[in-house]
Amino acid sequence: MYMQADLNVEEDEDSQVTFGGREGIIFAIDAQASMLDENEGKEANLRLAMKAIEASMRNLIVSNQKDLVGIVFYNTVHSPKSRFEAESVEIVVPANMCILLPMDTSSVENITYVRNFHESDDLFDFSTRYGSCSDAKFAEMLWLCMRMFQKCGYKLQSSAIVLFTDCAQPHPPNSHEQQQAFVKAKDLNQLDVEFTLIPMQEDFDPAPFYREFICTAMDIDMEHFELEAAVRDIEAISSRIYKRNFRKRCNTHLKFHLGDDLELSVGVYSSVRHVKYPKALMVHRNTNEIITRKRVQEIQNTDDGTTVPLLPHQQKKCQEIGGKNIVFTTQELATMKTLLPAGIRLLGFKPRSSISICNYLKHGAFLYPDEMRIAGSTKLFRALWKRCLDRQKVAICVLTLRHKATPGYVALVPQDNAFHDGDQLEYNGFLIVHLPNRDDVRDFDAFNPEETSVTAEKNELFENMVRKLKFRYNPKDFNDPALRNIYSTIEAFAFKTEREEQEDTTLPNTEYQDSKIADIVSAIAEEFGQLSTITKRKAVESSGNVRKSARTTQDGPPAADEAAILEEFRNGREEKLTVSTLRSYLQQLGISGISGAKKAVLIDKIKAHHDL
Repeated sequence: MYMQADLNVEEDEDSQVTFGGREGIIFAIDAQASMLDENEGKEANLRLAMKAIEASMRNLIVSNQKDLVGIVFYNTVHSPKSRFEAESVEIVVPANMCILLPMDTSSVENITYVRNFHESDDLFDFSTRYGSCSDAKFAEMLWLCMRMFQKCGYKLQSSAIVLFTDCAQPHPPNSHEQQQAFVKAKDLNQLDVEFTLIPMQEDFDPAPFYREFICTAMDIDMEHFELEAAVRDIEAISSRIYKRNFRKRCNTHLKFHLGDDLELSVGVYSSVRHVKYPKALMVHRNTNEIITRKRVQEIQNTDDGTTVPLLPHQQKKCQEIGGKNIVFTTQELATMKTLLPAGIRLLGFKPRSSISICNYLKHGAFLYPDEMRIAGSTKLFRALWKRCLDRQKVAICVLTLRHKATPGYVALVPQDNAFHDGDQLEYNGFLIVHLPNRDDVRDFDAFNPEETSVTAEKNELFENMVRKLKFRYNPKDFNDPALRNIYSTIEAFAFKTEREEQEDTTLPNTEYQDSKIADIVSAIAEEFGQLSTITKRKAVESSGNVRKSARTTQDGPPAADEAAILEEFRNGREEKLTVSTLRSYLQQLGISGISGAKKAVLIDKIKAHHDL
């Protein structure tokens, strides 16, 4: 989706930028003989890498189905053409490399091909068709990946290379090939291509080559470089790829106005969002093609019956004000909706304690500096963030997220890095908290039940129970079971496989909970007495199907209380009566012509009968 970052043309006419495009991912797999080794009863690393790629492609269909994916083998003896070569742009492939899958969106055909590849016994006769060697140049492999990005046929918002290898040093130290690889690392940094290494060996040492290479390509200080440990779990590898893929997705870029002549550029990121369910589409009955509908406004000539399409710029809207129709053009409506141009405007600061987490209005967002439009934004942003964090202050601002959006008051809450079990939960930056207006805050004191006084000992028992049942919440531990079942059914239908039953992770482990609070439950029973349970009344057993029906009169319809109905009419509350009650009462009076009548007609008939 393309967004316009600022509408103030007079103020910043030359710096307007549009943001959009797809993301391109190329999986590069080392095809050396060690990657094909299946000794000691373990699965070959190349087969494991292909399984992880297949899982990542299935995730892309759900999350970002328009992103492009490609697969490259290097250190092969032969360079056969890809099965999908006819659909791609001709690219000169260097020696000892081949393109298994050109840059394309994840489709059923591509995923099925990758699945059949790693499920075959000989990996599609890999030793004969591709072969294994160690003669490929690492720099030429990177050149091939960047060439595939250029020839993909789409505008790419971001590009990434994910490398699977078990070789810690592709070239001898201080060799010419290694120097060429470091030159390509600088090219990756300049072209903003993200590089991710997935080690396929337990004792993988990145120090000889990959530590310096990744730090150069990703512009990372060597002192802060950390390589994630090698794993052989498909879900862990695909999850690692998915997190890397989702990291840099920015919703919009805005200007942060700190004063009259002071501003910086920032990016707004989603911190929490709802996962969208797949949209229902209309398809053709015979061809299963998606049917698209388009609405066209037309003007009909009453004289000859001809119609002329009405273009959007010719359409106008009117509003009755003071008995007259006031006509507005589409440009005037757009101007009225644009109260403020897109951006963030600082109003002042308040103590952090003044922001209550209970005042939840909508999903928050995350604010981070952006150097694309205004140089030096990172330094100014960090100074503001550090000062707010040290003094426990929050910045109160007016946020207009995009063109024609309604401005709203927000609080920028500074937060520091936070980790749990190796996962980073919070990042350096500002958390955007939407502030409610007075109309959004309601008082529920009238609905609060009367408080029951208990002793401190009894209260402590339940505090201990709550404390033992507490656990640290992590969103990735809980998946939407309904959504997982939907996608599992769609995937089974698309690939013609059996549907896998999905585990409902939202259900609590009652046996584990009972074991933790067993001693507390016994103490509660001693203090309050034995808990009594209410058993449901069993349904009356019958030999046949018994249909429940309302109490009816001898003629069939339910009996209506005449006095209660007339009382409602005399008090002016006849609209609260249901249609079935009104119709039943009229049937008792013997009035006909009411079978398909609406509620207003039934009310008029009762008023006419009783002269109300």
